[in-house]
Amino acid sequence: MAKTEEKEVKEVKDSAAKLSEEEKLRELIGEAKVEKKAAASEEAAAPETATKAERFQSFIKENDISYFDEPQALDDQFHTTIFRSRIEAKGQVMPMAIFIDDSFFTIIRTQIATGINEKNVDRIKGYLNTLNAEYKMFKYYLREDGTIFLDVCIPFADETFDPIMIHTLLPILVRQLETVYEDLMAEVWAKD
Repeated sequence: MAKTEEKEVKEVKDSAAKLSEEEKLRELIGEAKVEKKAAASEEAAAPETATKAERFQSFIKENDISYFDEPQALDDQFHTTIFRSRIEAKGQVMPMAIFIDDSFFTIIRTQIATGINEKNVDRIKGYLNTLNAEYKMFKYYLREDGTIFLDVCIPFADETFDPIMIHTLLPILVRQLETVYEDLMAEVWAKD
């Protein structure tokens, strides 16, 4: 019987040794999971601490979007970064830029026309005001230098900034210009 007891004691010890090996392995796996979670948290925290412009730049790179020029950082009080591009509507290529800064607003600005004849300014301003009343999301305006712009202003707090939203609005902007461009240019070129 002593041999049987000895055998049982040995089996218990072996079993305990296996359990402790299993426990060690579980601990290692648990530590690896904790480390992985910590690394993921650090990676997730990094974009949150990145500026809105940096997050938009990352979005462009991650999604292989190639129609933006190199971003231009301005040395102003709002740390503005400009992402320039072009859009096409009704066969016309128009300069477009996205202004991202520290303020609550991101602006997508499209230059529609330049060199407006001074005689047409009042009529064109009236037409632009009609467009502004009709389309809530878009703001058309005529600057003193005779340039017509279309702005889309998007409010974003730092923590709610969403590059996907900006990217989603670009085709909507093109559709808007496809809708109004011919009538707008008829107003611009009309002779009084």
